This record gives sequence, structure tokens and C-alpha cells, in this order.
Amino acid sequence: MNITFIGATRTVTGSLHLFEFNNQKFLLECGLYQGHREDAERINRTFPFKPKDIKAVVLSHAHLDHSGNLPNLVKRGFLGSIYCTPATKDIATIILLDSAKIQENDFEYLNKKQKEKGLPIKEPLYSIEDAEEAVTLFSEINYEETFEPVRGVKVTFYDAGHILGSSVILLEAEGNRILFSGDLGRENMPIIKDPVAVGDIDYLILESTYGGRIHKSFAGMTDELKGLIEQGKEKQSKIIIPAFAVERTQILVTMLKNLYEEGTLKDVPVYVDSPMATDVTEVFRNHPECYDKETYKMFADSDPFNFPGLQYVRDAEESKKLNEQQGPMIIMSASGMCEGGRVTHHLIHSIEDGKNMIIITGFQARGTLGRNILEGAEKVHIFNGEYVVRAQVHFMGGLSAHADGNDLVEYVQKVKNGRLKHVYLIHGDIDETMALQQHIIASNNIAVDIPQSGTQITV
Repeated sequence: MNITFIGATRTVTGSLHLFEFNNQKFLLECGLYQGHREDAERINRTFPFKPKDIKAVVLSHAHLDHSGNLPNLVKRGFLGSIYCTPATKDIATIILLDSAKIQENDFEYLNKKQKEKGLPIKEPLYSIEDAEEAVTLFSEINYEETFEPVRGVKVTFYDAGHILGSSVILLEAEGNRILFSGDLGRENMPIIKDPVAVGDIDYLILESTYGGRIHKSFAGMTDELKGLIEQGKEKQSKIIIPAFAVERTQILVTMLKNLYEEGTLKDVPVYVDSPMATDVTEVFRNHPECYDKETYKMFADSDPFNFPGLQYVRDAEESKKLNEQQGPMIIMSASGMCEGGRVTHHLIHSIEDGKNMIIITGFQARGTLGRNILEGAEKVHIFNGEYVVRAQVHFMGGLSAHADGNDLVEYVQKVKNGRLKHVYLIHGDIDETMALQQHIIASNNIAVDIPQSGTQITV
């Protein structure tokens, strides 16, 4: 088996890995690179192989940095199957169609500017039609059900515990067992099951997003949120929570449901103002087979994603009316890094009022509006305006869906079983990856490498 590491090497975005076995080529992941516009344009538009030569894609989960370039692959000639779990298919369908819509809208605006300057117009990376075509190629595979994406290679999905439907992927060929972690989740997180440790493997391809960091415990997060809401009730605050539409919103809703049931949310309406988050929540309702025991039991008694006082907002006019309402109230809205979507409008109308709150609940990339707010910027730019940050800013750091450094080292120890020969670290900025490399080597007598884009190995 030949493996070429292409994307998400020494970075956390654009996952893409080429596998070759007996002159058959298939991919693990086909994600969008998300970064500076020029780099993203170059990387996303160029495949270092002919898409028509790829027989299949095996997809670990639906996040855009793992699935987002599939429509472009199809546009450029790919005709094979895209294998994933049923929940991943349902979430990826929403994400890919939304990505295509955003690109078409962005390029429509860009091309108006191009024409005004007498410059040639540009095409989006892919269209809605390309995304719709990609969706038709999905092939659903259940957890622990073995299949062959190409002749002679057996593949099995196991729960990665990262987001709904996410998978750790086991590949078997000619006696070798290769485990690909995808994005690995954390133990004892709400809604979904814990990551499965697959033992008796020869090679491990492991993510390293937080390889050098330790997360806060999730256990105290509900109490922390309760305390912030109590403060907001006293000050009649609007509490704005930028939240990722997949997983983070659903976790927050279940936390708020618990707080409602104990009385904390009396007279505090809650709005999920994100059409995508609303659609994804419906996918969660349709896949109780992915739930942990606690959530499954909750689902048997009632809808874990609904409670009195909670409203899911689809209509744009209803969203705008929220800006006219007075607190106390909670608005959860995308995007999670405040780079677009409805949350930007809520920030415009709330950020300059000192009685309001902004609760950041996830990783904020450098250069994003969310990162600027989190780092204490006195003023921020939103669209064409400048706004003074007077709202209180809080960070809830225990909600990450990624394993931290300790989790990743522990995972290696769980899967090695005396047979593991080599670990390859991907999907992490180089500082995080190098920190994890050192920790693994210190606690295990195993070779650990950090491939670059284009690194080829034979196993």
C-alpha cells in the first residue's frame, strides 16, 4: 500500500490523502483548505492527481475541512463512490449545498467588482449543481460493517466520538492494518458515544489539532453557563453565543435544556438563529443510533433538542426582529468564529452595550473576528463599520470536540498492543504536532513522523 499525504499536513485544514493498492487509487478525505484567499484558491483548485483515476473516496466525517472539496473533485471527473456513515451523509449534504450557495453568492458579488474594474470574471470553485451531483455519489456504511472501496482493501468504520457520524477508519490489506483517526473526539462528552480504540494495528495516522494543549473539563461547563445566565438575568442582557452549526449548537441546546428543567431559564427566551443549525439538529433527531446511553434515554422521554422557550429561527425577517427585542435573552447563531452569517448582525446590535454578553465557545482562528473579540480588542470591524467592544466577553473552553494532548497520547497507548510500528501525525499546526510527537516518543517505544505535503510512504 502506497500512501501520499497531501492535505492537512502541518496544518489543520484541507484533509486529503491518496492511497494506491494494486494500481487502484482511492482517497481518504477530500476537504477544503481554509486560509488566506490566494493560498486557498491555488490549493483547492489543483489536485496532484487526475480525479477521473480515483476509484473511491472514504470520508471520516462531514466537516468542511474533510468533505468540502468533494464537489470540485466531481466537477473535474470523479465518478466513484463516496463511502461514509449515514449520519455523515446527511450532515455533509447540508454542508456541501450551503458551501456551494455561499460560493455562488460571494463570486456574484466579486464579479460585479471585477466588471467595474474591467477585469475578467471568475468562477466559484464549484456550483450548487456540482454539490448536488456529489451528494448522489454517497454510499452509506454502518459502523463496524466491513466493505471494499477497491479490490483487496477492506475498510471498517468505528465511532470517533468527534461529531455525529464521525469515524475512525481501519484499512486492511495484505496482512497490514492501518488506522486513520480522522478527527478524534473526547471521552465523556454529551450526546455521542466515546471514541473507539481499535487495537492490533501496524500503523496509526493520527490527528494532532490540540497535541500540545490540555482542555478544561466538560464537567463544570453547565455550572459555568448557569452562572453567566444568572448574571445576564440581573443585567437584562442579550447573551450572544457564536456557535458552530454542527455539534456545538446541539451540545449547548442540551445544556440549556437541563438548565431550563432546573429553573434557571425562567423568563429567558432562547433562540437558535441559524437555518443550517436547525437543519443539522433535525439530522441529530434522525440518528439516535449515534447517541450515548444518557442521550438515548433522554430521547426516549422527550426531545433532547427542544424545551419550552426555545425557538429555532429560519426566516430572515424573524432574525432581524430579534435585534429590536430587549433582554434577558439568549441568541445562538453561526458562524462560530463570527466571520459571517447572522451572528455578525447580532453583534453589530449588541457589542457596544456594556450590559450585554458575548460567550465564545470554540476555537477561534487567527485573524477572525471571533479571535479579535476573544483577545480583548477595544474596537472591531464588522462589514464596513467600526464598533467599540463594550459587551462582556467570556470564553467557555471546555466544549471542544477534539481530543487534547493527553487524550491523544492515551489513545496511542490503547491501540498499540505491542504490534504498532509507526505513527504519522497530521492535522495540526507544527507546534502542536511536534509537542505531541515528543509526548508519544517519551511514553512509547514507537517511531513517530510528521509528514509534509507530498510525503510518500509504503506500508
